[in-house]
Amino acid sequence: MSRARLLVRRAGANRGLLVLVALLVATVTAALGTGAGMVRSAEARIVHDGLTRGGEPGVVAVTTRLAPEEEVAAQDAALHGVVDALFAPAPYDLGREEIPDDDSDDPFVRWTLTPDVAATDAADLRLLASGTDALLEAVLADDDVAVRGAEVTGDLGQRAHDTVVATGAASAVALVPMLVLALAGVVAVAQVARLLAATRAGEVRLLVSRGASPVQLTAAAALEAGVVVLAGVAVGVGAAVAVLAGQGAWQGAAGGSPVAALAPSAAATAVLAVLVLVAVEGLQARAAAALRPADSSGRARQAAAWGTVALVVVAAGVTLWLLRRYGSPLVPTPDGGQTDPAAAAAPALVLAAAAAGAVALLGPLARTWAAIAARRPDLRVLTARQVARRLAVTAVPVVLVVVAAGSVVLASAYDGTGHALRVAAATVAAGSDVRLVAAPGTSPGSVAEYESLPGASAAAPARVEEGRVDTVPVSTTGLPAERIASVASGAGGQQEVDEIAGGLRGPGPYADNPRLPVGTTGLELRATGQYYVVDQSLPGGVAGEPATWASLVEAVGPMPTEQGRLPALEGSTIGLTLWLADADGRLVGVDVEDLDVDLDGAGEEARPMGPDEGTVELRAEVPPAPRTADGAPGSWTVVALDTLLPGSPSALTTLRLRVDAMAAVTDDGKADVDVDGTDWAPVGDDPTRLAVFRSREGTGLSLAAQADFDAAPGPVRVMATDGEREGVPAVLSRDLATMLDVGPGGSTQLPLEVGGRLPVRVVDVVDVLPGSLHPAAAMVGLAEMQVASLRLSTTVPGADEMWVRAVPGAGDDDVRRLATAAGQVVAAAGTGPVQVTTSTGTGGADAAEPVRLAFAVAALASVLLALVGVAAVSVATVRERRGEVAVLRAVGVPPRAQGSGRALELVAVTAAALVTGLLAGWALAAAVVPGLAASTLTGFAVVPAPSTTLALGTALAPGLLLVAGLAAVALAVRATVTGQAREGAYREEVR
Repeated sequence: MSRARLLVRRAGANRGLLVLVALLVATVTAALGTGAGMVRSAEARIVHDGLTRGGEPGVVAVTTRLAPEEEVAAQDAALHGVVDALFAPAPYDLGREEIPDDDSDDPFVRWTLTPDVAATDAADLRLLASGTDALLEAVLADDDVAVRGAEVTGDLGQRAHDTVVATGAASAVALVPMLVLALAGVVAVAQVARLLAATRAGEVRLLVSRGASPVQLTAAAALEAGVVVLAGVAVGVGAAVAVLAGQGAWQGAAGGSPVAALAPSAAATAVLAVLVLVAVEGLQARAAAALRPADSSGRARQAAAWGTVALVVVAAGVTLWLLRRYGSPLVPTPDGGQTDPAAAAAPALVLAAAAAGAVALLGPLARTWAAIAARRPDLRVLTARQVARRLAVTAVPVVLVVVAAGSVVLASAYDGTGHALRVAAATVAAGSDVRLVAAPGTSPGSVAEYESLPGASAAAPARVEEGRVDTVPVSTTGLPAERIASVASGAGGQQEVDEIAGGLRGPGPYADNPRLPVGTTGLELRATGQYYVVDQSLPGGVAGEPATWASLVEAVGPMPTEQGRLPALEGSTIGLTLWLADADGRLVGVDVEDLDVDLDGAGEEARPMGPDEGTVELRAEVPPAPRTADGAPGSWTVVALDTLLPGSPSALTTLRLRVDAMAAVTDDGKADVDVDGTDWAPVGDDPTRLAVFRSREGTGLSLAAQADFDAAPGPVRVMATDGEREGVPAVLSRDLATMLDVGPGGSTQLPLEVGGRLPVRVVDVVDVLPGSLHPAAAMVGLAEMQVASLRLSTTVPGADEMWVRAVPGAGDDDVRRLATAAGQVVAAAGTGPVQVTTSTGTGGADAAEPVRLAFAVAALASVLLALVGVAAVSVATVRERRGEVAVLRAVGVPPRAQGSGRALELVAVTAAALVTGLLAGWALAAAVVPGLAASTLTGFAVVPAPSTTLALGTALAPGLLLVAGLAAVALAVRATVTGQAREGAYREEVR
């Protein structure tokens, strides 16, 4: 017989197991290819959504003066060279346009770089981000491009950077399920290879005894394995291409043929499978040729098993510690982050340790089961002893089922925890059901407009300030303390929001301030004061005597500029602004009629203010006050008075002013406003402005100030004291409190974009604060925040946000409709573009999608591998134990009893493995899944991880498939063995 024919016959004798090996290889190939393709497609969607953010792609534009006509071509070529050096080979389009300048004959030229989103992949994002960061410096360094300076605008760099972070997190975490899948594939192929070797043990010894060498047997095994594996790989690649095409996943991934893209994973699978098959049979052939005695006691196998368990457990512990250290395989680095393969392998190694432990304990547990069953002799004793005697065979389903069950739990736990975290992050990011951010410097409107919308229950204005402590971003949110409980939504539910509101609720900073009557439409003020140029030839500072008009005229120099200064000062005005606050703490500046400078004392001006003390009548219009939190008509509170002195080149000027009386004008008449019953104090004392503040005689709203500027100075502000100079009450997130080393009762300062640092007094510390996009966050009352800002800065940012809460029980569709209606309110006000965020979603790219897909594919593939492996074991044992069936039938064991006993063996082993895998999966999920899920929520606050729960929608399909498949295999074994026993009985009767 020829060697080729011998190989064919040998393979045909074990065609059942070889077909199952091919199915295993096909399953691994298809799963790896499908998983990689789906992850690639999902990452492409992240890139698209990140660069477009649901609309047009982000751009970066370079604007400079157009070069002279003869140098235009050189300028354009130089710009293209700079862009190519920074952005190539990332795909992009570069447009050019000339922009006329109305104030100059020299036009501008603008180049706009727009990325080709469809052709951009994750590798191009870093070039877009780094190129945008370096573009301005590179342009300014090239004299051929920058003509009298240059400007770089656009948000492409920020979008690219955010997308790089999202794709990096997704790629790192998606590696975890892919390694679990790789583990399942390697284990499945290795276990079935061992099973095939055990089935061929007698055949190998016979061939060696007939003269076959280990090299010949290994070469034959390699040839056989190559044919089987290549067939399986071909089927697997075809299945992966079909699945990806059916799911439309390949169209989402840029470039290349599907088969070519799947070739690396298919080749790796084929090589690894062939090596495993050849190695197992080669070692068997060498052992047979060396005539090694069998280990009848099993001690060597047991020692090796426990040694393997110890090694795998140590590796799992080390890698699990690495993974839990950062919560993700993405390890922070100065350059952003890098993937740690050891940390990514932790879940796979933990499942491997659980499987190894289960196999090591299988022998003692089976022997214990046999000893207990022996007390009542029946077929269960035979079943228990068969399991104990065939550990090499029963280990195969144990390992595969443990890995499959653990993979299913991990996939479902990630899906459930990730979904819960994303919902919580969306709720935290929005702060309420609907959050609107108006254009800078504008107001989103009144609270009443939003509360009257269908489906709205409450609304509140808000101000959010971003700052940094060292390099850590810090977010400070100001909300009306009385509205927090009714409008805010937190990850911890209403109870957490109520705790925050309770900590900030108090009398407020305006309790003792003068209050205008409800319905005030205007103000009438009577003020007494004087304004003069100080005679600097006399000592005395503020108390210096006024210079006479004649002396001022005489001191004018001969230069035209000097001669124009005095008339300019004489014709100038003194601006007055009265700051009013509504019930929510929002500030509005009301312009009071200007004071007319009257240095010559002629009294020709309408409201003269000169060296001689005089009294003037002033008027101001007051806008309608917003309604209060309970819907009642609102009123204004007087907070501060700004006085803007005119520029006084080369002259020291002094203003003394006192508000003697204030009357509010309403539809019912006039009502006096008591400004003398409040303590007023100056804000700041900036020596660079030579401004000195003090009250005039008596109490009341008064000031005295000096100015000596070449340009107009900033406003001089006097405001009512509110008793909160020691710090604004604030609630801090736990991360921020830990970073600042402060707790309840302590004091600290929070950074603001405008106005420096906000002194605060910590009243409470909570896990997460509504509306904060950073883990380090704080919340204060809006009124307290605005009053403190009046002290810190001459410019006070307004509350440009509006938070709207939907009615209780509103669904996602109701919230979306409310968001649409709220956006129309802002659009109708004409306050510019508005950003709308809802609690139904983050509105950004879902960086968790590739991970969810990878986990789902890994779980399903692990289940299929387990079923194929269990089927392989069943086929091998049914064939190997045919003689046992005849013996048992001869001693009187009925066919049905034999089939039931064989099925019980399989059920007992797989049930124990299933429970072990579920327990290991739950423990592993509780340890690592919250961190993995949180790491993909880039751009959002890190919220407390919810309890790890199974998402039934994800776990149901693979879980039922695993249980149903195991049951089907058990029934098939029972039917086969029963048929064998009956066939043996029939033949015995024939004899």
